[in-house]
Amino acid sequence: MPADNPIVRHWQTELKVFDQNLVLLKNQLSADAIHDLRVAVKKLRSYLKLWAALFNKKHAKDSFETTNQLFSTLGKHRNIEISKQLLPSFINKNQRVPKPLLVYLHLLQEQVAPYCQQAIQEYDRNILDELTKQLEQETEKLVSQDLENRVKQLILSSFENIEEYLKHFQKKSHLIRKRLKDIFYWLKILPDEFVFAKPDTKTIDKILDHLGNIQDHEMLTTNLKSFRKIILSDSHMEYDLIKVVEGKVKKKKESLLKKAHAMTEDLVFKIHEKEKAS
Repeated sequence: MPADNPIVRHWQTELKVFDQNLVLLKNQLSADAIHDLRVAVKKLRSYLKLWAALFNKKHAKDSFETTNQLFSTLGKHRNIEISKQLLPSFINKNQRVPKPLLVYLHLLQEQVAPYCQQAIQEYDRNILDELTKQLEQETEKLVSQDLENRVKQLILSSFENIEEYLKHFQKKSHLIRKRLKDIFYWLKILPDEFVFAKPDTKTIDKILDHLGNIQDHEMLTTNLKSFRKIILSDSHMEYDLIKVVEGKVKKKKESLLKKAHAMTEDLVFKIHEKEKAS
């Protein structure tokens, strides 16, 4: 197979992003570096999943477990950071975010930080080098056209799963997000419009934005409820304010869910029609 293997090329690109941000985080925790490292992990995990599916590597994910653990630990810090960012948008202009709530979120982040630092310092980077070697060796067995066609089939079969999840969209939205994210990353390694037209790919990206925002709002709700139930009694002035904010967050989440559901239904229908016509 040509040296410019698209799976290997994209894997190595994200590996560089991962390494750059890992170095930054070893020196100091940073919200931006945490975000960028976690995005790189999502892409690496997706390419690994693709490689495992192409070559029937059922246990490939086992080698990625420590990287997933790092991803999960840093996610705790990221979730609190997102809650801090989202919170002001749900407070009326003539009000302020209650200071005790801000202090609570800040203290949560301070409690999470040592676990993040420990996970970063103890992470064994050599595991990814071994995976890289295996991936490079296996993908040499495929010629370009065969690789592209097999990836296309995996993408189309993944859409069949999404169609099943649509029947229970609210409960399955997290699974739909994971499946669409894999599809979106896999499309990036193929020639433009090899599977879907550019507008369809942009639609997938927009659906992922909505589904990601839903997850962020769920975490904000979790943190608000935790603060209200653990810290406040119902006689405190802030109690009613937090309840109101929780209601606003719920409405926003429901709105995002409806948009994502409608867009996903339209996309699946559109792709089915194209498949029938081809």
